[in-house]
Amino acid sequence: MMRSVLASVALAGLALPQTALACVYAQRPEEVGYASGQYFAKEMLAAATYADLVLVEDDGTRAMDARPTGIITLRAIARFKGNSADRFTVFGSPLTFSPDKERIFNAPLQHFTSETGQVAPFSYTEERPTLLFPQATAPGSPPPPSPPMTSCSPPALMADTGRFYLVLRDAEGRVLNRLTMSDGKTTAPNHPAFGFVPVTLSDDDFWLWSVRMAAAAPEAAQAQDVLYLTPGSDPVRVERDLRAAGATIRAAYYARGNFIEEVRPSPHEQTLPWLEKADDYLAQSLRDRIGDPHHGAAEFLRAKLSPMQRYGTGLGYEVAQAFTRWVRDVQQATGTPRLIAVEVAGDPHALASQSFVSRVAPLDRTADRLPQVDGTDEAAVFATMQRIERDIWLLNGGAGNRQGTLP
Repeated sequence: MMRSVLASVALAGLALPQTALACVYAQRPEEVGYASGQYFAKEMLAAATYADLVLVEDDGTRAMDARPTGIITLRAIARFKGNSADRFTVFGSPLTFSPDKERIFNAPLQHFTSETGQVAPFSYTEERPTLLFPQATAPGSPPPPSPPMTSCSPPALMADTGRFYLVLRDAEGRVLNRLTMSDGKTTAPNHPAFGFVPVTLSDDDFWLWSVRMAAAAPEAAQAQDVLYLTPGSDPVRVERDLRAAGATIRAAYYARGNFIEEVRPSPHEQTLPWLEKADDYLAQSLRDRIGDPHHGAAEFLRAKLSPMQRYGTGLGYEVAQAFTRWVRDVQQATGTPRLIAVEVAGDPHALASQSFVSRVAPLDRTADRLPQVDGTDEAAVFATMQRIERDIWLLNGGAGNRQGTLP
């Protein structure tokens, strides 16, 4: 029998209030290794609807003493599963000015091991939705309900602008936090999940590699269908008619050229009409130029591109290649956002007869699973690696590139 010990990992100790440190477990959690990492990646990828490698464009930090927004804006640079929009948001706290951000960023994934050798994930972080449209909330409106928390609740999701993360989301677009796992004899629900994990590209960073390997042979999964709207559809009428039909709009998708942005309010906000509020939100969040987050990401990657590192000729260059391709794409994302589709709770096909619905289909985005750095021979691969290194150098201001853009 294992002696009860206090499971106080570094991440939890940094983020939880003192009263929450009273949670006691039957054993101390262990760090996830390569074998258990591959097992968890397979289980969690199967449970997720979306799995994406993302760049944090905005962690919600604001100037001076302004309160953080509580909204983290992410840009998908590689899709392992599902049809995520090019940009989407989650709810969480910023790390930009945190003195402990490197320690939090490098905190290990952990798990428990039973007496029979079965592993179970230890709580990492969780998303706690608040308000996407706080300025649009009517005076006197009730606040969103607080999420249920106990002394064993993990810390809230945290992110740092200009860093890469691997994010798994469920069918409702929320960060995956619960999954059902089997020990071979019985099945137990409500296991925690590693839904939002930093990508460090260190010699010990195997989580991205594990998810990428698990995604190489994905299980058959039904993609999330959305209602595509006829061009010029009035958002007010769309929402009015869908609500009259008993539907709840979970998310809306807006296009600027070939760039698609997702607007997904909290579950609390979805209970009331909200599409009209999305215009102001998009106007404030419009980002069609390369800026500090992208230069920060380039600076991070520049230190990781070396054939001498374990991930130097693999994931490091592949992440950099996906990132630079995306930089070129976002430079072309101009124009006024236009509503093209909405996601509803329940079966969208039941609403296909609405006059403003043009078709029901998954979002027009496909999983690329982080393309490899390839070439016809070794010399071609090396030349590709050099081009990637030059792109990262240019984004860091190389050759007097003051704009920090890519040709």
